[in-house]
Amino acid sequence: MSRNRAIVVLGAGRSGTSALTRGVQALGVDLGNRLRRGRGKNPTGFFEDRDLLALNKRLKRALGITGESVRLIPPSQWDNPKVQLLRRRAVQTIERRFGASRLWGFKYARTLRMLPFWEAVFRELDLDVRYVVALRNPLSVARSRTQLNPRRGMQVKSDLEWLVNVVPYFRTVAQRSFVVVDYDAVIANPTGQLERVARHLRIALTAQTRAAIKEFATDFLVLGLRHSQFTIEDLQASQELDPLVRDAYRWLHRLAHDEIAPDSAALWKDWQRIEQELTVRAPVLRYIDTLLDDLRRARRDPRGPLQALPELLRFLRGR
Repeated sequence: MSRNRAIVVLGAGRSGTSALTRGVQALGVDLGNRLRRGRGKNPTGFFEDRDLLALNKRLKRALGITGESVRLIPPSQWDNPKVQLLRRRAVQTIERRFGASRLWGFKYARTLRMLPFWEAVFRELDLDVRYVVALRNPLSVARSRTQLNPRRGMQVKSDLEWLVNVVPYFRTVAQRSFVVVDYDAVIANPTGQLERVARHLRIALTAQTRAAIKEFATDFLVLGLRHSQFTIEDLQASQELDPLVRDAYRWLHRLAHDEIAPDSAALWKDWQRIEQELTVRAPVLRYIDTLLDDLRRARRDPRGPLQALPELLRFLRGR
């Protein structure tokens, strides 16, 4: 008997993961009947299972990270007792919610950042996992973030979030069937892109799924989901973009447009360099997280940020 298949949508925040998950649903992938309602930054829907969403949020807390954290996660963290407990709960949740589904899936924007956890869950369940990686121009990602949070939308901050969410475990993604999908290409040609996803992940297209794809293309995507668009040429010309982001994005863009094969030797040789350069930044990334934590605590304190001033002055004086 063939194993149950799981289609998992990955990608950095503000990269079109929600829209792409809705597209995957059109291919016949069961997302469950407990989806988070659309509101705020995603009025058309998040397409996230509420049980798995709650579990992912608990996992973030167990790992000591937030949505805007940029530190790299040490390998030892995956053996944390709290993380192991959540892993057992994840196995139980998936068995309960999707055990009878032959083709199901889920999306959470930071799943790629926490992929070792989920890979352990998938192995225990013996699932046939296939990944869909949503890709969006990093200039557009930063512009989209700015609409929600100007500080996080600064190109330098947005780029760091992009890097730590995409680079560390992308090599793990490539050990399974996967497809990288350009968000702008989905907007331009939704039918063609969903058929491409189906082809790469070996999902059979039926009359029912073709009708669902048409509905996705004509009804869902007409709601103005894209508010900014930048090209690969804009990326090249940008003086603000992190060079490491530019290098990683170029490779992913080529994958998304089928210009290179997933097993390209040139890709993985250069990806190793990108991984190493990101690892070199680990101390700085930890320090940035420390400053972000201090800022959050200062904002919660009714006395305001001035509380941290004496400590800052002592630091500056070298005491």
